[in-house]
Amino acid sequence: MEITKLSTKGQIVIPENLRKNFQEGTAFNVVQQNDLIILKPVKGLTNEELKEMKELERIWKDIDKGKGTTVDVEDFIKEMENW
Repeated sequence: MEITKLSTKGQIVIPENLRKNFQEGTAFNVVQQNDLIILKPVKGLTNEELKEMKELERIWKDIDKGKGTTVDVEDFIKEMENW
């Protein structure tokens, strides 16, 4: 049994001896059943889904570094409409 902690950013480190069989960037489904949290690797992601995950990872790293941008509600809605 290993012990880990929840960080102030909501992150939990999976101990090295438990994660050695997974590649960096592996996606997991996360399920909670009472006080048990289950991580199950996601297999069969499309190339597009993998690309989107990498882009989201880059975005979150930028935000963590303080490189995020702030927009007002109107500009946000305009941006969403362009999607």
